[in-house]
Amino acid sequence: MNELEKKILWQCRRGLWELDAILIPFVEKNFSNLEEIEIENFKKLLAYEDIEIFDILVNKKPFEDAEISAIVSKILESHISNLGESF
Repeated sequence: MNELEKKILWQCRRGLWELDAILIPFVEKNFSNLEEIEIENFKKLLAYEDIEIFDILVNKKPFEDAEISAIVSKILESHISNLGESF
């Protein structure tokens, strides 16, 4: 795990259990395969307030920043896949 990945992983610890359960496994399983633009957009997502990220990922509320839509989709696909593995 490189320093950037460690830093991103630390930033994923949000204080809301639901976000931790979505973001941390995503980084652990997928970060090394992300392209540079996806990493930048992931960092953009992490700059949002916790409740905004919660609304985007859990409540699936629309958001205005179209640049992060691809990484949001990737995060949600990964989360759904992880849920399937736990059953």
